[in-house]
Amino acid sequence: MTVELRRLEGRLDDERLGWIARLYGPTDAKYRSLAYVRHQFAENPFGWSVNVFAVADGEPVGHCGVVPFRARLDGQPFTAGKLEALAVAPSHRGRRPDGGSVSVDVLRALYALALATEMRVIFGLAPPRVGGIHVRAGCTLVPVDAPSLVLVTNPSGVGAGGSARRRLAAVLAAGQGALLAAAAAGAVGEVRVREPGPADADLAEAAAPAGAWTVSGADAWEWYAGSGALQVVEVAGRHGSRALVRIGEAGAAPVQIVGWRAEAGGRRSATALVAALAALARRAGAPTLRFQPWRGSGDDGTLARACARLGFVRRSDFDLLVKSDDEGFPAAAAAVNPFFYVTF
Repeated sequence: MTVELRRLEGRLDDERLGWIARLYGPTDAKYRSLAYVRHQFAENPFGWSVNVFAVADGEPVGHCGVVPFRARLDGQPFTAGKLEALAVAPSHRGRRPDGGSVSVDVLRALYALALATEMRVIFGLAPPRVGGIHVRAGCTLVPVDAPSLVLVTNPSGVGAGGSARRRLAAVLAAGQGALLAAAAAGAVGEVRVREPGPADADLAEAAAPAGAWTVSGADAWEWYAGSGALQVVEVAGRHGSRALVRIGEAGAAPVQIVGWRAEAGGRRSATALVAALAALARRAGAPTLRFQPWRGSGDDGTLARACARLGFVRRSDFDLLVKSDDEGFPAAAAAVNPFFYVTF
């Protein structure tokens, strides 16, 4: 069966958006929603994306896209692109006798198409299994020092690994819970969860060291805030604070602290926030509460230190994939933060 590659640059129509939902929805439940896919690929701040579809007998059997992002290098804006929604139908997975594959064919065509636009670099964040496909297609894998700090809130939901892993998660959860209960006694005021608004853009401001590039959520705040993926949690009282949080599908995804601002700062505010969010995560059935410290998150290290005292464990979640045709661009020098991935 002949597989044709269709290269599309611009605003996708609903039929093509539906192809993405059909192919990638089984992998990520958010992508089952056509409205969500439209928000990402057609209603991003640029209003367009770059996509390659593999088509057989008129039906989509593979896809990957690049969504343009506003990024900064030494304070100067430029356009980067995020690799997203790599999927191949089960009928067309695996390597051919010639050693090639639909996934690699799609990616090679996509890289060339995206880098012919205004994008100076394209990037992706992926676990090793998926990252290996991108490497075969020509991307560079860059180790990043951006671990998440993790609190177990629902041991029965901690991924694959069988009963032994769940028992270990339960032991860890009990120890972390005891530390948190003792540290947060009397510190948590009233907790309010609401949609993010214009005044919350300060929670998304990102910076990078000289010579490094980054993505700042404040540069496209309305798009991030309108994704439906983010909420603001406010903790009242003298130890109050305001946090930008990602709360995923009930019972399946972790609760992630994206950024925060404390009213008065200090250890007690950080502890109160963690206690409030841990309770929220448990009610939602989320397996974990996570925080990836990053430059510009509003945290001077206080929240990360509080997480360490409360027994959070460090986990590396992803590898960074980069590709650029600009020889002068420091593609590997990325200051990674949650706005590289938080709405995807």
